[in-house]
Amino acid sequence: MTHSKVIGKLSLTTALATLIAVLSSPAAQAIVIDFEDNAIEPNNNEDVLSSITSQDFLFEPTLPGETQYALANNVFEAHNDSTYFVIRNLVDNDTLEPFINPVIMSQVNETPFSLLSLDLAEWGVPQDQATRVEVTGFLAGGGSITKLISFDGVTDGSGPLEDFQTVTFNQQWSNLSSVEFKGIDAPVSDDPSEEPGFQVNSFAVDNIEVGEAFEEPHTEVPEPASILGIFALGAVGFGSRLTKKITQR
Repeated sequence: MTHSKVIGKLSLTTALATLIAVLSSPAAQAIVIDFEDNAIEPNNNEDVLSSITSQDFLFEPTLPGETQYALANNVFEAHNDSTYFVIRNLVDNDTLEPFINPVIMSQVNETPFSLLSLDLAEWGVPQDQATRVEVTGFLAGGGSITKLISFDGVTDGSGPLEDFQTVTFNQQWSNLSSVEFKGIDAPVSDDPSEEPGFQVNSFAVDNIEVGEAFEEPHTEVPEPASILGIFALGAVGFGSRLTKKITQR
């Protein structure tokens, strides 16, 4: 009888352990686009005249041949001791019409993906820096979603403060065909002689964390803890019945 009870307890323990392992196992591992496969030497930057790839993601300027994009490393007070991507979106001060369209990010094989997080920093001389970044995700099934990100104003270069700020994205950014990055709202001087006829709207982006695409659920799903509780109760009941049957035998 004692042996039967031990078998029942082991069965219950094994079932619970397996259930917890399955429910708590992480999703497919995310990747981080850090641009180190296009590495630039520290304290340097190089203009980008055409599209580039990093971690099998394509970063494509709408008007190739222009010098509004760059790869840089610890330049213009944006320091994180690594290579990052610079985007400069020129906008006419009077008409607000863009001279250069934003950069578009997508998978090389055109597979949908999810956007999890990224790092942003001000870049360039103060009058050229974007004060906000508009990130637009184009959904694989149609439609789009937009997030406006304001900069934190921290640009101390090699100082102790973090120049890059991390931005996270929720589950709505989970089934994307592409993402557009656009800097906006660069300062405009009241004195026309002190400013060119356009805003530069420059900023730096790095460590873009992406994962596999997954559809957002349309029905309410219980929290993992609730699911574990439900299954645990069921497993306990099943284990009790199994122990009882073995004991009776």
